Amino acid sequence: MAEKRQLSETEKQKVLDQHERRCFVDGEPIPEDESIEFHHIKPFSSGGPTNLDNIAPVCKRHHRTIGTMSLQEYRDKIELEAFFEGGEPKFLDDLIRHKKRCCGERVKCEIEEGHISLYYKDSRHDFPLYACPTTNWKYFYGTLPVEFIGNDRELQPRPLREPNLWKLYRHFQTNTQISPSICRIDESGTLLLFDGQHKAAAQIWAGHSMIECKVYIDPDRRLLKETNLDAHGAYRQMSFYSHELMQKYADIFGEDWIEYMDTKGEKSELGFYNFLFHAKRKTWAQARNEIALAMYNEIVDDESNKLSRYLSEKQRGRKQPLTFARLKKTLFQYMLVPPPVKDEFESDTDFRKDEKCNLVKLMTIIAEEGLEGKWAPVRADAGHKKAERIFSAGAVRAWTILLRDAINIHLKNYTDEERKLFFYRAIPDEEFDYFRRFVKKIFDHKIWDDPDPSGEIAARLAKDDAATAKSLFDEKELTVQWVLGI
Repeated sequence: MAEKRQLSETEKQKVLDQHERRCFVDGEPIPEDESIEFHHIKPFSSGGPTNLDNIAPVCKRHHRTIGTMSLQEYRDKIELEAFFEGGEPKFLDDLIRHKKRCCGERVKCEIEEGHISLYYKDSRHDFPLYACPTTNWKYFYGTLPVEFIGNDRELQPRPLREPNLWKLYRHFQTNTQISPSICRIDESGTLLLFDGQHKAAAQIWAGHSMIECKVYIDPDRRLLKETNLDAHGAYRQMSFYSHELMQKYADIFGEDWIEYMDTKGEKSELGFYNFLFHAKRKTWAQARNEIALAMYNEIVDDESNKLSRYLSEKQRGRKQPLTFARLKKTLFQYMLVPPPVKDEFESDTDFRKDEKCNLVKLMTIIAEEGLEGKWAPVRADAGHKKAERIFSAGAVRAWTILLRDAINIHLKNYTDEERKLFFYRAIPDEEFDYFRRFVKKIFDHKIWDDPDPSGEIAARLAKDDAATAKSLFDEKELTVQWVLGI
């Protein structure tokens, strides 16, 4: 083993002549009043020689934090941290574009007996074909250019994780790749990678221009998806769900969600709730509120939700009939199953997506029947004043319960469990025609048109207490039986 030695002043100057007075790590100039450190590009401890081709200038700050990493590794680590900054989920496509500027280019291919020919980089490349003995799907092995590879969002919805990526990056500095990443080639000639994305990403980050892949040709996507789900099911490290669900929850919960998805076993609200409590040391209340708030925000942010346009938090600058806090006390409290539910995400028993969609539809009906063309604070006419009474604090709480009870009876939700689930089910569109009739009938009741000149009725409706408004409803015969016409 070569002995470690100090550079001579002449050697240091030659290194500076080659690299200029710039830190090798980030390319930034090293100030004239700051001394220059010199570091092995490949660490001396890993066999890096002390010759001028393996030495580079480094600023003091980076030299003191580099540890045992090579300069190239350290530079790649800093770039990786910058790539993941901001909390936005990053996918394989993002990484390829960051490194190569292009991603998912189409490749022309020709299949002949026993082999496939790919045309890229102005040349033809032949690979022998194999057939799966079970499915008879054809596939081949090849080392393929990175720019022709794309992320298979249908089969691989997971975002990349920085810790996993960095660990594999360092692993591949000294170890070979045991098994290839797995792709399929679609009808357009795009190579879509669906297994081994961190493995591929680590090598691309390390500067590899070619990736070893096993490529299926025109497989049955449905069966392949089921196979992939099974492979990551009972035997999995994490579940696979739709890209939309994965990205949405990663956006909302950030690193907590990504870490949870890398744990073993089925994935559910209850599982995430327990993860937040046990692994992230949050209280039960904090964990529950975090999940509930994500649900509420998703409903409010839905572009089709017309009621959101009448929230003071959404439309600042003029008086609005509702606040987010009032929605939490009314529609969200009475019409959503409180988290956490135990159903596995996107299983046959998971109706959270249906529940949110159902409530958005109902909230839109409420906006159309009670506020559109009526809420006009500047005009402040009779129609506006009626809307003010309908959406006063106690009134909203009371008629939300009234509407829920009417819908429960209409849907024949008679048991406690059925009433508890309420909208946590698939509901045909035609049922919402009935729900609209119920809303319209409630808002057409005379209680809203004939306020008590003494102001007592308005005061009872405005009091933020469902029982007070409910007693008034009973007095004025605004009941479930009246709404249903029974």
